[in-house]
Amino acid sequence: MSGASVPRRCLGSWPEPCAGFERLRVLDFSKLLPGPFATRMLADLGCRVTKVELPYFPDEARGMPPLVGGVGALFAAVNSGKEFLSVDFRKPQGLARVRALAAEADVLVEGFRPGLMDRCGLGAEELMSLNPRLIYCSLTGYPSEGPWRRKAGHDLNFLAVSGFLGLEAAAGAPRVPPTQIADLSASLAAAAAVLAALVERGATGRGKRVEISMAETVHSLLAVPQAEARAQGRDPDGARWWNGAHPFYRLYRAADGRWLAVAALEKSFALSLLDALGLADLRPLADDPLGNAPRLTAELERVLGGATAAQWEERFKDKDLCVTAVLGLGEAREFLARRAPGGKHEAQG
Repeated sequence: MSGASVPRRCLGSWPEPCAGFERLRVLDFSKLLPGPFATRMLADLGCRVTKVELPYFPDEARGMPPLVGGVGALFAAVNSGKEFLSVDFRKPQGLARVRALAAEADVLVEGFRPGLMDRCGLGAEELMSLNPRLIYCSLTGYPSEGPWRRKAGHDLNFLAVSGFLGLEAAAGAPRVPPTQIADLSASLAAAAAVLAALVERGATGRGKRVEISMAETVHSLLAVPQAEARAQGRDPDGARWWNGAHPFYRLYRAADGRWLAVAALEKSFALSLLDALGLADLRPLADDPLGNAPRLTAELERVLGGATAAQWEERFKDKDLCVTAVLGLGEAREFLARRAPGGKHEAQG
């Protein structure tokens, strides 16, 4: 898979492939986004990844618009760096070919509903008896042992049952996120679990079954609200400091209609922001920002609404403040492509 539109690295500013990973062989039976994104990360590390598809039931992302050179843009992005094998593993000859590959593989990743790979003769128990060193990773939507183990679903469904959308509903109306949070967080969890299993295999000599549920993974991302729920004995309701109630941790509209992200949570940052905005007389209110939220929010809205986002960026460029403009996708690509002197990103704390 090639093309100038395909990003070089799938995860952050990932470096060049790491030594030793080129010896690892990965079979990718997954489709669409979660599994392919995870195996793309493994390919970026240097693993040799072979994507296996049924000839009459290939990855649907191949034809999803927009198309680039006749191939779906999403498919190209998350499958770059892989080899491709079209084989009918539901027939004896194709199954024998795939099982031979699995016998020599280090990792297998699949994203079918529980039970399908078993019915095809490619289940974890069978392949791990054939290859005891195999890391077998299954990505599922709902918990594989739960009552919904075979229920259909996509990212929005997993966000719904995880509590993610429910927290938004408690503070207002839930919204469809701008990207697939459950899918992609499960991709990261799967890649991390595979790498951990490979380290364990180095100590034990044996492979491992790894199961990642998208609903459970996104539920685990709710660390802040869950900690609050445990401490208070009830689920958070309404706006909290982490979703808009805190005057120093929220979005404000600038004069040109663009948005500014203010995240001056620590008192020192809050005081610096008030000083920079000419609101030094409000410094005593920073001792209890939530208790003084109405006044602080109103004043910050008034002052930040008095200049454009670009003007604020210029005024703040030499100040250590937690204020950034909300960038569009193209602007974000340009911003993230900037390099510090010497050609490397500056470290962020």
